[in-house]
Amino acid sequence: MQEKIYNDPDIGAIILSKSAASRRISIKVHPADGVKVIIPGSSSYDEGLRFFILKRDWVMAVIARQRAKTEAAKRDGKVLPPLGDGSVVRTLMSEIVFVRGDRGLHVTPLEDVRQTGRTWLSLEKPLFRKEMYFPVQWPADGSPALDGLLRDVLVEILRKEAKLVLPQKTAFFADRFGFTAGKVTVKHNSSNWGSCSSRGNINLNLNLVRLPEVLCDYVVLHELCHLRYRDHGTGFHALLEKLCTDNVIRLAGAGDPYMKTVVAAVNASRAAMPVSRTLERGMKGYGLI
Repeated sequence: MQEKIYNDPDIGAIILSKSAASRRISIKVHPADGVKVIIPGSSSYDEGLRFFILKRDWVMAVIARQRAKTEAAKRDGKVLPPLGDGSVVRTLMSEIVFVRGDRGLHVTPLEDVRQTGRTWLSLEKPLFRKEMYFPVQWPADGSPALDGLLRDVLVEILRKEAKLVLPQKTAFFADRFGFTAGKVTVKHNSSNWGSCSSRGNINLNLNLVRLPEVLCDYVVLHELCHLRYRDHGTGFHALLEKLCTDNVIRLAGAGDPYMKTVVAAVNASRAAMPVSRTLERGMKGYGLI
């Protein structure tokens, strides 16, 4: 593709890109990649620019909606904002706070479930507060360099927590529903939440501990169902719906406030498989780091 750049005073760089495969001028607005005007080979860059100017108000509106959606996702913990001094990340086990200083990792227990008897995990009720101090000489707050360093630190914290939580969850559901799983491995990847091998080994993404418990459970149950059904056919979905329904009933009676939203969505759903469909939709928007 041949490209030119037009700098809009409010939006910034607008990419004008020639494409021999395109038959008409079109505009793509992407949260990360910005605004691109796709121009057929038979049209000129000036025609593409005029088309953008004609559609500029629409582009501005799309950008505003995308930013609002991104900010909402950050507030919900679905997408992590750039990490720095004072950043907070919540998991099913911990409230992780990043602090510039030289104390290393400082952990404060918030609840002893052996005393309280709580049997469920919640992003809103962590068991620990983990203050992760990082060197004062590290890059400035707001810089991509600091964000990258702290994400590496966060990944290792998530890995340790996931290795405590996910194998236990898999064993719990395997025993509850009569599965025989192979090896359970916690991985860090950006392509999927989980997978099940032909040998019955289950891989689970360490980011699962950043999800509400019922969504984390949904992924574990999804992979366990693959022990009986290798595809995503009718039998697989019927089994997944049955197991997810059992788990939603279990968690709804346990006390997790997030479950009120899930139950309301299930009751309002018109899908053939309302529980698994609701949980599948709940997964959307959560980003892997």
